Amino acid sequence: MEIWIMVLFFPLHFTFGQIVEYSVPEEKAPNTYIGNVEQDANISLLAQPDDLMNMEYRILSQSNPNAGLFSIKEDATLYTAKQIDRETVCKFEDICILRVDVIARSSSGNFYQKIQLNLQILDINDNYPKFSRGSIDVELSEGSSVGTSVQIEGAIDADTGVYSVQDYVISPTDSPFDVHFQKNVDGSSIAKLVLRETLNREDREYYLIQVLAQDGGNPPRSGVLNVNIYVTDVNDNSPVFITSNLNVTIDEDAAINSTITVIRATDADKGNNSLVMYSISEHQDARIQTLFGVEHYTGRLLLKESLIYEPGESYKIIIEASDSAKQPRISQTQVTVNVNDTHNNPPQITVDPLSNSADAEISENAKLGAPVAHITVFDPDTGYNGRVNCSVDDAAFAVQKFGQTNNYKVEYKVVVIQALDREVLGVYRVTVLCEDEGHPKLNASATFHVRLIDENDNYPIFSHQKYRVSKAENNMIGDVLLQVTATDKDSSDNSQIRYILQSSSDNFQINSVTGQIKTNFRMDRETAGEHKLTVYAVDQGVDPKTGSAEITVQVTDLNDNAPVFENDNLDFNVPENFGRNVTVGVLLASDRDSGENKRVSFSIDPQSKPDLPFEVFSNGSIIAVNNLDREDQSIYTFGVIAEDRGVPSQSTRADVTVHVLDMNDNAPVFIFPSANNNTVTISYQTQPNQVIARLKTTDSDEELNSKVTYFTPNKNLSHLFQINSLSGRVILTRVLTEADVASYTMIVYAQDKGTPPKITDAFLTIVISNIPLDGAQVSPVEEEHKFYLIAIAITCVTGVIAVVIILTICLIKRADRLKMKYQQSNNECEVNHGYESRKKVSFSVDIPDSPKVVTHVTSNQLYSALADQVPGSASSRLNYQPRYHNEKHDRQRRQNTPNACKASHYVSHDVDTNSNHSADSATSDSGRGGSDDMNTSSMFPSSLDFDHDSRSTRSNRDFRLTLPHYERDKSQTQTVHSSDFFNLDFSYNSSPNPNLNIIYPHGLVPYNSTGNDDSTTTSGSYVLDPEEEINEIIQPSNRCIV
Repeated sequence: MEIWIMVLFFPLHFTFGQIVEYSVPEEKAPNTYIGNVEQDANISLLAQPDDLMNMEYRILSQSNPNAGLFSIKEDATLYTAKQIDRETVCKFEDICILRVDVIARSSSGNFYQKIQLNLQILDINDNYPKFSRGSIDVELSEGSSVGTSVQIEGAIDADTGVYSVQDYVISPTDSPFDVHFQKNVDGSSIAKLVLRETLNREDREYYLIQVLAQDGGNPPRSGVLNVNIYVTDVNDNSPVFITSNLNVTIDEDAAINSTITVIRATDADKGNNSLVMYSISEHQDARIQTLFGVEHYTGRLLLKESLIYEPGESYKIIIEASDSAKQPRISQTQVTVNVNDTHNNPPQITVDPLSNSADAEISENAKLGAPVAHITVFDPDTGYNGRVNCSVDDAAFAVQKFGQTNNYKVEYKVVVIQALDREVLGVYRVTVLCEDEGHPKLNASATFHVRLIDENDNYPIFSHQKYRVSKAENNMIGDVLLQVTATDKDSSDNSQIRYILQSSSDNFQINSVTGQIKTNFRMDRETAGEHKLTVYAVDQGVDPKTGSAEITVQVTDLNDNAPVFENDNLDFNVPENFGRNVTVGVLLASDRDSGENKRVSFSIDPQSKPDLPFEVFSNGSIIAVNNLDREDQSIYTFGVIAEDRGVPSQSTRADVTVHVLDMNDNAPVFIFPSANNNTVTISYQTQPNQVIARLKTTDSDEELNSKVTYFTPNKNLSHLFQINSLSGRVILTRVLTEADVASYTMIVYAQDKGTPPKITDAFLTIVISNIPLDGAQVSPVEEEHKFYLIAIAITCVTGVIAVVIILTICLIKRADRLKMKYQQSNNECEVNHGYESRKKVSFSVDIPDSPKVVTHVTSNQLYSALADQVPGSASSRLNYQPRYHNEKHDRQRRQNTPNACKASHYVSHDVDTNSNHSADSATSDSGRGGSDDMNTSSMFPSSLDFDHDSRSTRSNRDFRLTLPHYERDKSQTQTVHSSDFFNLDFSYNSSPNPNLNIIYPHGLVPYNSTGNDDSTTTSGSYVLDPEEEINEIIQPSNRCIV
């Protein structure tokens, strides 16, 4: 099969021009490779090598309705995009060719070519032949000759070609029928049942055959049509007399219309072809016709006139028996009647049934008094001998005297005197007894039958009103569930029953004649464990009666479902050191089956790592059998199996992950200082704020349990040394002299943040030696002079920055006044008042042991930016990029401003693509707000801070405390809370413009018609770590934006 697919995927033939043909089998999965368009279309012969290197291929989707079925890659490989159903895209077509147009073009535009792809979708045998009905009824006469055909509906197969319907087969093969078929142009077919043997209804009158329609697949697929063939009767049998050549004797005084004998004949045919009627042959003496008669349906030979005894004489009567077919068959027999000599004359009784048959017929619903038969009594005697009285022997009937025509004849009628019920008694044998009043009394009797005509007055009754049947799930379609039977006490069509299932029971089918119920689907107990059906039995009477019964189909369970874990994530947590035999968690699984098939037990997968410290009980409990230590292993992963108890069993595997949670069971361990290394030696010339040592520890725990803080109780050494509680850095806090030369020992503690915390101590010895750093002595006076120079330099730089800012504000105000005069003179535009975002720029410089210089600038229009650079470190320049904060109000203002003046009121805000709140800093430490030492140590690093109004808190200390008292008390300095140290905001109130004297929340100021724009805020932050020994120099910007 794989080789066949590979053959179909290369082009059928070499391409000519720009048409490429492919063959693709239907129903292939998406992304199935078809071919390479570039190679198959010979693009390399048409395009230049440079164009081939950057060739692009596109499918024209708008003009190709089938383009969505395919996709083409950048390397010109063609794939299927969807699963293609040939019967959908090419319905009723023998050859399915889909056209797709592909454009090949180079990115340079030098090559452009349209390629037509003709994709032939090859049919696969994915459809069954189907008949429109599951069964049909056919009637065929037994007189049909061999070769007689009956046309039946052919099957339809959605496939084409060899996979369409190719043959029809009869089952069983020993039936007297064959099947021929003829294919039509549209792919459909006409099938005929052909008689290959003669039929004889008297031998067999019903055939059930199956017609199988097969396609040309390998193996072939087939559809089945059940054909019920009923052999109809042909009048091919003559009546046969039970007794031939009868010889009877009768008295000469036998009563007229008395029965001489009864003639019987049978016919093997059916229906009217078997209904025998009797008559006297016309081809004999006319006197026979006068004296004798025969009842057509009963065959009773009657005496029509009185006989006269003639010695040695007899009457030979030829009786004919014929069936009731349109072309009846006739048989004859002879009855010889001999006459005895007598002189008594009993009454002669003549019975005339009031029906068209030999027997009297009356409806079983006849009313009381309804006549059944007419009785004529003849007695040729006179006087008392001629007085006749009649009666009947059945209590359901009675005779009523009708009248007397002459002295010899008396007429009666037989009437109904009781309610009749054909289902109790269908035929009554009624005997009329007539007796004269002579001496001796003579009597005669006549017997006739009263047949009750059936009325549809009974409902069909099922043998059970409730049926219950069990069937295992996953059954085969067409399996027999049960056969129901119903009976009807009526007769003929009134008792013929057809079975029907309720309309909602499409999953089941019933044979309307036999009552056999089959399944139309595979039952699934997990979907429906029980099915309720209602079956109806309907008779075929004129006024049909219906009976019903309930059927319960109990679907028994098979173990066809594996257990399913109820949780997708089987992760469990257990604290370490929790003890042995601790329950970690409970596994839960469900099984859709029932009984033992759904009982689930759990176990560890045997393939898991051995020696696990866990045990899984059958009820799903996961037990830690050993004490767990997270430091040994923090995560355990093993497989578990959920298995039901079905036969055979079903199981499901899943992975369980157990996380051992950390408990603070390990104290910090000092790496430095240690027992072997606990001494640090420094020169007395070591500068302040230098890191002279770093405490190092390790903690086997994790997270907070491993976070260590450091401290020392030796407060008497705090004038010399400070310990950063987070980093463990030991910092020299002041200038040393030769008087400080000594050895200092302190106890240091390392404490983790667990609950409860664990603490470890160690001894640290710091030796201050008298050895100079460079081998020469440095006087304290020179050291103090150096610090004065640094303070003067920083003050000068700050002053320069203030001058630059003041000049910038003056230039902006001057430009605003000129613009306002120009707008008032032309009177061309009108500006609405609103609010614009306000820009804040703040600078702060912290220098230990020096005055604090703070400059804050707020302007309605910022046209300049400051460039800052810190020597000794990576280049750090503040990149200012203006951006509007109130963009929504901006757009509204632009819409309300005439075109003549829109552009002059705004500074473009398309430059800032990074942030709405702060300028970007290129320093290596931008945005940190401080080094590790700024957390808890007592030294204060220098900082240059620019911060927007986000009010982020980077320190919990109030750095104002380091400023001199006279600097902190100045009126222009605002109160700075500890949480806002890095967001210092000192208002500049020297502007004569009243709009600048008000500090609005969130940086908003009233908008005016001068075109001022305060829509951006610049902030930045720089932190210099004294550990790196960096000196800051603030330089004013030499750039001005106008």
